[in-house]
Amino acid sequence: MTNQYSVEIHKYISDKIATATRQQKEAEAANDSAACRFYAGQLYELEKIREYMAENIDLKTQKSVSYTHLRAHETYI
Repeated sequence: MTNQYSVEIHKYISDKIATATRQQKEAEAANDSAACRFYAGQLYELEKIREYMAENIDLKTQKSVSYTHLRAHETYI
């Protein structure tokens, strides 16, 4: 059975990904190459953490949890 703490960590990471994506777009619009590189690195790290959690931690037996900002194939039931 999944640990609620693990699910909350996954949600936190997903929220951070959404924020970093928005900030990266803002940096691109402002032609701020240093900030773009920073957010690209942050997104890479966060995606790798989320990938690890999805592969190694049981998140699928949790009761229905809907995070609309996640990709369709990562919806939990």
